Amino acid sequence: MEVANIIEKTEPNKIYGLMGNINLTTNNSNIGIVKGGMFSNTTEEFLNSSKSLNALKLVMLDDSILNKKGTELSNGEIKAVSLAKELIANREIIVLDYFEKELNNREKENYKRLLKKLSKDFNKTIIIYTNDLTFLWDLCEEIMYVDNDNVINTYQKNDYFKLVELVDKPIISNFIEKIRAKGIKIEDYKDIKDLLKAIYRIKEKEYNNEISN
Repeated sequence: MEVANIIEKTEPNKIYGLMGNINLTTNNSNIGIVKGGMFSNTTEEFLNSSKSLNALKLVMLDDSILNKKGTELSNGEIKAVSLAKELIANREIIVLDYFEKELNNREKENYKRLLKKLSKDFNKTIIIYTNDLTFLWDLCEEIMYVDNDNVINTYQKNDYFKLVELVDKPIISNFIEKIRAKGIKIEDYKDIKDLLKAIYRIKEKEYNNEISN
């Protein structure tokens, strides 16, 4: 089954997560799949469009990259150029295949902002295929969990912790479990800053109890 059958019910202006087991292929010209594969020619030849500069600026690259071959680019740059190519083709739906893999934290945050912009300002449907829940948390309104090309379940934004049992647990989830294992009551948190604030409040409460006793 091709990916078009899985995402046929998605809507524009939204970002979706896609997790699990699926063969990402499509014959639908409205869907572009960004895999970030290597190319041997120059970036300018690869993009082959009068819109190359505008597309590169949109994905946070400048014209200095046009004369560089794919073999001279970093993994992050290759993925950005591949995304630019799909933007030039003006696909209605863009699927990112483990796009965040091998990107550093700063690059990931930059691309989160870009994907939100593409969805909101350019009316694109964005599908992010990855098992990295941490990357999806700030972006997706819904997550489709797929096994053998069948949608097993669709999870809403507030259901993310139900997905934790299906994939490798994010570091923050493991940390919360360790806290609970010590008998400390603590809520689920998606943001590490919120978790640290909660820990501080717990410590402060313990300290105040010790003083009052």
